[in-house]
Amino acid sequence: MELNLRERIELMRQGIIQRALIPLLEERGFFPSFWKRPVSLEDMELREDGWMPFYTRYTTWETYVREEPLNLYFNTFYGDVHEKAYRYCFVEYLLSWPNYELNKRLVGLFTRLNLRSGGYIWKCKRMVDITSPDSALMDIEKNYDELLLALMDAGVVDTNASAEGVGRQRRHRP
Repeated sequence: MELNLRERIELMRQGIIQRALIPLLEERGFFPSFWKRPVSLEDMELREDGWMPFYTRYTTWETYVREEPLNLYFNTFYGDVHEKAYRYCFVEYLLSWPNYELNKRLVGLFTRLNLRSGGYIWKCKRMVDITSPDSALMDIEKNYDELLLALMDAGVVDTNASAEGVGRQRRHRP
């Protein structure tokens, strides 16, 4: 079976992510989530013969999470299609709550991802150079922490500590 250029690039991105980045993320406390990223209208284009997907038969929909409610997704199918395009991957930071009314201060930082099945979820998409796993990990973790802090500041995630500073609790507002 012949692979087209889009499929080859996606498989190369997935190989780097699965073999180099995921083990580093797991060392930092990111683990697979039970929630899978749904297919969105952004994942397809409208042509004369209907909606055609950008994703391929090799696309995976797994997400990773360290702190609920913020999920991490490696969008390996979206992006340029040229010989060295495998070097870059879009990382999506997703809130898994469908049709959630996001605090106005966060709109713009997060944008809507309109779902194929109807409704939407919130996402923040950043491009990461995955050729250096350590550098990519630093970018991913920095973005994740900044977004999580923004969610806390906006009251989407509450952090309460006891008087001794022990027993931190998180309350999410779906």
